[in-house]
Amino acid sequence: MARRIIFLLFLIACVDRSVNVHCEKQLVSSFDKHDNASSSLAELFSGKRIPLFRYITNKTSRLSTKAVQVGWDRGLQTSLYVISVGLGTPAKTQIVEIDTGSSTSWVFCECDGCHTNPRTFLQSRSTTCAKVSCGTSMCLLGGSDPHCQDSENYPDCPFRVSYQDGSASYGILYQDTLTFSDVQKIPGFTFGCNLDSFGANEFGNVDGLLGMGAGPMSVLKQSSPTFDGFSYCLPLQMSERGFFSKTTGYFSLGKVATRTDVRYTKMVARKKNTELFFVDLTAISVDGERLGLSPSVFSRKGVVFDSGSELSYIPDRALSVLRQRIRELLLKRGAAEEESERNCYDMRSVDEGDMPAISLHFDDGARFDLGSHGVFVERSVQEQDVWCLAFAPTKSVSIIGSLMQTSKEVVYDLKRQLIGIGPSGAC
Repeated sequence: MARRIIFLLFLIACVDRSVNVHCEKQLVSSFDKHDNASSSLAELFSGKRIPLFRYITNKTSRLSTKAVQVGWDRGLQTSLYVISVGLGTPAKTQIVEIDTGSSTSWVFCECDGCHTNPRTFLQSRSTTCAKVSCGTSMCLLGGSDPHCQDSENYPDCPFRVSYQDGSASYGILYQDTLTFSDVQKIPGFTFGCNLDSFGANEFGNVDGLLGMGAGPMSVLKQSSPTFDGFSYCLPLQMSERGFFSKTTGYFSLGKVATRTDVRYTKMVARKKNTELFFVDLTAISVDGERLGLSPSVFSRKGVVFDSGSELSYIPDRALSVLRQRIRELLLKRGAAEEESERNCYDMRSVDEGDMPAISLHFDDGARFDLGSHGVFVERSVQEQDVWCLAFAPTKSVSIIGSLMQTSKEVVYDLKRQLIGIGPSGAC
């Protein structure tokens, strides 16, 4: 999720919001309950591209819903990558963040005193909605079934998802039809109805989140048959320097085509965390020179690609070495350090081609050349050209964030258990 990767999943949720709706149908069947339409889902989705775009709220807090590149939110505020989907019958448009860093999907729903906007999902108006009940296999997989202590008086399955930045979403699990297009639907899709949030401002004006992780609640695991994979291209941000162009990204769910211009590395399973797609990062190089780090720095907690985290997060030791190397290069090339902001530089004297470029090296010999696009994030300072290092420290899972992934096709090939990165310019 944006700025956050899943940290603690499915804790007991003490939902004290009053759900003033009348969706009385209860989900009592097993995890595999889907109608016959789901049998051809893989064929329907294969090769289909759905517009993917960034959004930023303007002064009137209105959301751009056009599939186009919109502005870069200046400063170090987070920009989310979102797609438009439909939920329920009839389908209600939901602008949701696409998140490879978590598996549970959720949207804001109607309830007394809850967060609302014109697109808030109204359970009572969907003819196909069903609550997930305590005691069902889906509640056990995606909610807090062992903690349904009073199922007679409180039969609804609660869920809670907490994120590393301290924000959280919690509420009740529901099941309804998830729609990508007129023919691209996932019936009986289980998701969370967010009835309250911690750090709700962190979620911006999106309607919810689409979990594309590896866990049992993810879009992939809930689709029958399971898709071969998915791919996406995150559009570039705008810059006063003209570094990046206005583009529209895309998201494609279904069969993954084999391409010669995509470099792949293997996914790595971790017994203690089955919610994420891990990779075995062993080294980082800057302008072709590897940093002096042991591979164990990254392997202790693991590394993931996360479309929902703008910045990249690496262990303190790795970040310290990276900072020093970047600083040395930039000062030699004419950059000036900002006195008031650590790891920020005035780049007015640095040519675009002299920005440091980063490559990632993996245990299986793969190398992803990510260039300089995601190394820095621009900060608006009057009459200056200030850029700040787009990395932060972590004591948890390391993250290759969305800035490092921009303009490249990112491929998740689940059949071959590979993650791939294509060259810049895919969107």
